[in-house]
Amino acid sequence: MKTFINFFRSDLLFSISFILAIIACGAGRFALSFVDGDVILTLLGLMAVIKVLERLGVLDFFAAKLIQLSKDERALVTNLTFLAFFSSMILTNDIAILTLLPVFLKIIGRNKAFKSKILGTTLIIIAANLGSSSLPFGNPQNLYLYGYYDVPFGQFEIWMLPFFLLSAVSLLVITRFINKNPLEVSSPQLKKISTRQLALALVGLLLMILAILHILPLAIAVVVSILLVVLADLKALKEVDYRLLATFIFFFLIVGNLAEIPTFVAFIQNIMGNFLSVLVGSSLISQLISNVPAALLLAPFTEQSQALLLGVNIGGLGTLVASLANLIGFKVFSLYAPGEKGKLLRNFSLLNFCLLAVFLLFFSLFNFF
Repeated sequence: MKTFINFFRSDLLFSISFILAIIACGAGRFALSFVDGDVILTLLGLMAVIKVLERLGVLDFFAAKLIQLSKDERALVTNLTFLAFFSSMILTNDIAILTLLPVFLKIIGRNKAFKSKILGTTLIIIAANLGSSSLPFGNPQNLYLYGYYDVPFGQFEIWMLPFFLLSAVSLLVITRFINKNPLEVSSPQLKKISTRQLALALVGLLLMILAILHILPLAIAVVVSILLVVLADLKALKEVDYRLLATFIFFFLIVGNLAEIPTFVAFIQNIMGNFLSVLVGSSLISQLISNVPAALLLAPFTEQSQALLLGVNIGGLGTLVASLANLIGFKVFSLYAPGEKGKLLRNFSLLNFCLLAVFLLFFSLFNFF
């Protein structure tokens, strides 16, 4: 019983969505047609090949190289921030944080004079969130909305280009406030990367990207990618976050039943009727239930695809709950510096809410003009 309780306590989003799905199906109906099988298959294939790359330590390798080039605090934080920003576009925001944040905290743990621990941690988390928003496969909400609205890849990138540029400029400006205190750091010890495993994982990743871009049939890409993962690293397949896949299924069941309630549909459509209301509304809803569930909840009730895409990605800023990546980053920091959790939360919240306001204002005006 204790193991059972701990299983559900370890992932509250999974547990809450599970309970709500049972309630929704009990009050409504259970129908597999509510579940978007393409999204589940795509997530499975991507998560499997990315798990291989994570276990190989590919991101650690690049981090070590950048650390060698860092001569002061500003350089170290800037380099790791932008590595998180760009790597999260392919490897997703949670993998970037889980890999780079421990590296950063271990390094500065050996440098007692380091003064930018809190800001550096905050920037790495924010950068991973913002960077993952730039491509359809960078985070789950993008993947879902890209497929749900059948957005052409070129159109998606045109929509997200201003977001990418504003993100890069914002991160660059913030890093300029970090002091250039001299820093001597030693790169972490790295295990040798297997060329064979790396090649198999990269081929699998390429196949999944081609499937997402509708160049290859999805079923074939997923099957071949899973086979490549088995050949490269069978343990990676065992470590895939299957609870995230289950959480998606639960939310599909919840939303499918809500979509059959006329009053609920009318209410959402009335308050989400134009670009600005969807942009702001989805960003604010993300603060309460996280941006992935917000995307799943709102997509069936609005045709404002661009506004919803921007809104839920902007909505990753703000509270800890706004993005699962925020919670992951906070948990990682708590393991290395449990006595400074309160300080991180205060500074993290201040900077995130400032950026949330800047992004909402920018895109509200951007659409107006």
